[in-house]
Amino acid sequence: MHLKGLILFLFLSSITLFGENRDIHNLLEKVHQEANMQEKQKLIEELKQKLARVNKNIQEEAEAIMKAKTKSPLSTYSVTESSTIK
Repeated sequence: MHLKGLILFLFLSSITLFGENRDIHNLLEKVHQEANMQEKQKLIEELKQKLARVNKNIQEEAEAIMKAKTKSPLSTYSVTESSTIK
């Protein structure tokens, strides 16, 4: 159940990140095209905030993956005759 939740979380966050990536790309183009320095500064600040948000999301995903890896067993458990209680 936890694995399905993790996969769903990663899928939904990747969709969100790709959407934000497109927004960042558009904002970066606006910064390059803007001639007014005050407007350019505003766009740069907005770009910084969006990049910080994306960075935070990526760090949270990485932490969730590392946490899930530590919880998962390194090998599969199999019941053999020698391991059953008699």
